[in-house]
Amino acid sequence: MKNKLLNIYYHVLAFFARKYLKRHKPYIIGINGSVGKTSCRMIIAQTLKQFLNNKIIYTSSKNFNGELGLSLSIFAIETWDPTFLCVVKTFCRVLWQGLFCKKMYDVIVLEYGIDRPKEMEFLLSIAKPQIGVFTAIDAVHSEQFGDPSKIAHEEVKMIKGTTEVAFLNANDTYATQLRDHIYIDTFTYQTEGHESKANIRFANEKFVLGDLEGTIGVEFDSFINGVEYKIHTNLIGKSNYGYIGVALAITEILMYKRGRSRVAGRGILNLEYELQPGRLSVFPGIEKSIIIDSSYNASPLSVRSVINTVYNVQQQLFPSRKMWLVLGDMRELGDWTEREHRLLASYVSGVADRVFLVGEYMNAHLVDELQKFGYDMNRVVVCIDALDAGRHIRHMLKESGLECLLVCKGSQNTIFLEETVKMLLSNPVDEKKLTRQSGRWIQKKSEFFKA
Repeated sequence: MKNKLLNIYYHVLAFFARKYLKRHKPYIIGINGSVGKTSCRMIIAQTLKQFLNNKIIYTSSKNFNGELGLSLSIFAIETWDPTFLCVVKTFCRVLWQGLFCKKMYDVIVLEYGIDRPKEMEFLLSIAKPQIGVFTAIDAVHSEQFGDPSKIAHEEVKMIKGTTEVAFLNANDTYATQLRDHIYIDTFTYQTEGHESKANIRFANEKFVLGDLEGTIGVEFDSFINGVEYKIHTNLIGKSNYGYIGVALAITEILMYKRGRSRVAGRGILNLEYELQPGRLSVFPGIEKSIIIDSSYNASPLSVRSVINTVYNVQQQLFPSRKMWLVLGDMRELGDWTEREHRLLASYVSGVADRVFLVGEYMNAHLVDELQKFGYDMNRVVVCIDALDAGRHIRHMLKESGLECLLVCKGSQNTIFLEETVKMLLSNPVDEKKLTRQSGRWIQKKSEFFKA
């Protein structure tokens, strides 16, 4: 009964969301894929704000993306909790805005997130994007879908429903197969490797130390259909370089539509971004350590990407520092769970000076595979939970006297590696920059750790 009522509620919100979009006709940019959606969305929205300062650009500051979240985003609703009062207040606000309110934004960047079959069709019935960006397919949500091919079948519906321009990840197998079945303007973009034939690519990555203690920046060249852009940014990670290239290409498209001068030819572009917490954030840690916080969530592709990124940072900026990996379970992988955890061994064993593991899958599968790889098991610490990992790391940092790079990456459900990060921060004020720090989450985690 409860699920039926929620379904009716979602459809009512969707009805008024359609009404609002039909009345005001904002330009819609849609992002989808099983990994990287939120980072890509935030980069695109913040880039547009930097260059289209005469237009109102909106994207939700929250992780709103599904059958409820898409409608909330369209109405620029930033708070939600499943209480009766909030449900009623949200309905009244949506009713008013859907029928009477003025235009709130010129461009909206929406995230199309799904976790079950046929959900994408419902999202597209609310809003079809003029520009669509497809990130990548990973094994995450295999528990609900069965395998990545079924995830891909559902995810690609957004790109097929895009009306003007599509951007496809050249490093994703499913995206490259999709290109021949799309009949609008299509561009490919690079997110991995060093050489690429993609329309949007990057080269000459160079990490630099930031002005603030423990911060890291990067300089690189971005090429969009052969036109060079020199970039300096606070974002690290090759997937982010690809998303920045896509963001600049979309900026050029919208500038062209409005008869504005181009971004290209403006010299070095200093692009500063603020992403949601737990997505490759960099903090100074205790004992002169540097923390790379990617604790928001984890999938096989994102874990490998983070390990590779931090290894490259280490090689360029901190060759004398030790790399300690703090890894939590990757959830929602279904039948792929054991395989994907074991496959991490080749990445971990090649770069990690010490490994701290949280969660039953890491402890069962990765530990066994590291032994098979001949990794020194004296450097592996199996932890009860995130708080236990924090205690071990604090002790070992003080005892060793080493200056380390600490990399934290894990799924959210019952892993909560942001609490490990919290225990290792040099500046307590940085706690507010961590993921899942609302009152509801703090209470939920407190109950979990006490159990």
